[in-house]
Amino acid sequence: MKENKILYGACKLIYSTLLKVLYRPSVIGIENIPESGPIIFAGNHRHAFDPVVVMTYTKRIVHYMAKESLFKGIHGFLFEQIGLIKVYRTRNNPQAIENAVELLKQGGTLGIFPEGTRNKTEEDLLRFKHGAVAIAKEANAPIIPFAIKGEYKIFKKKLIIEFGKPVDVNNMEIEVANDYIRNEVLNLLRK
Repeated sequence: MKENKILYGACKLIYSTLLKVLYRPSVIGIENIPESGPIIFAGNHRHAFDPVVVMTYTKRIVHYMAKESLFKGIHGFLFEQIGLIKVYRTRNNPQAIENAVELLKQGGTLGIFPEGTRNKTEEDLLRFKHGAVAIAKEANAPIIPFAIKGEYKIFKKKLIIEFGKPVDVNNMEIEVANDYIRNEVLNLLRK
């Protein structure tokens, strides 16, 4: 998977600066992120800035899986250039999965929101889809659960991101692994 590293760096600088100035997030567990090797970040999703929160606290280039409707106009061009993987909600995505697995097999970093969409309910987490676990098993990649907690309140320092320890799901059945990752995210959210 190719990405324009200069453009990615510029976008990350701009958006992470905005994030830090506006929301002043705290970070916990940054030491759980390996500096090399394949990893999948999997966590909750409530706000459009969530991918930026994760990207801000790792030196690695994070390739997010993102819905196809975001790939329009200038945003679509930017997203393709920085290496986001297009996912169609209404049909199977063999190409997206193939791209994600190939990226991981080359030692890359993938970001997935297993809820499949932004959670606009009162529930802590929506049901997790199985994609993150299935891709992790196929690519032999650990999953780093994360939780973004608090609120996106401007200048209030109410936002926290916590990264859990990497989880190896290779020896688990998909359903068991999926429940395990969801529970890890839930535990981080409720801490």
